[in-house]
Amino acid sequence: MTTEPAAAGPRPPLELPRGQVLLVGTGAFAVVNLPTWAMWLRGSCGWSVRVCLTASAETLVSRRAVAVATGAPVSGPGWDTGQGTIAHQELAAWADLVLVLPATTNFVGKLANGIADDLALTTVLNTEAPVVVGPAIPATALRRPAVRRNLRTLAEDGYHLVPRSRGHSLHEGRTTDGWASDLPAALACAAKALGATAEGETAGAAARCP
Repeated sequence: MTTEPAAAGPRPPLELPRGQVLLVGTGAFAVVNLPTWAMWLRGSCGWSVRVCLTASAETLVSRRAVAVATGAPVSGPGWDTGQGTIAHQELAAWADLVLVLPATTNFVGKLANGIADDLALTTVLNTEAPVVVGPAIPATALRRPAVRRNLRTLAEDGYHLVPRSRGHSLHEGRTTDGWASDLPAALACAAKALGATAEGETAGAAARCP
């Protein structure tokens, strides 16, 4: 599933303590937008952006393009402790906000069941930062009780799901009732999540996205 082109709307204000965002890309076609999303987050928000890819995402988007767009090395799908760091712990602690965008049916199912079989999943399961999950799930899969149950589990476990939006099915060549997510919707979801987290706390110095 992928979202249809839409006019850019106003971006919600977001405050991040250190201005650090981790983008996790999985193997849905919308991951081809990841370099553009990273450039926008850096240029418009002034944030530092790092990216972690799953093995299936690597087949759809160029690691070199992502590295240039972020100005940082690309992590995943595996990790090398020979660099002297524990990659999933380092990424998990680095992030002020994690955006899993797009999140495939496979990634959603594994995350809901606590499966940590690659760097992306292990990082998301270990971070204390708010995690926004933007599903990219076909309408046919959404009819399955197991898939709907996994989505409910994520919400119950404290993950923030991007609200469902109709998307363009590449297989069918038309808009369907699947679950698609894009960056503006993910940021709006993040603004609500961070607002709820910060409620009642004293505001300090923060990086703001206008």
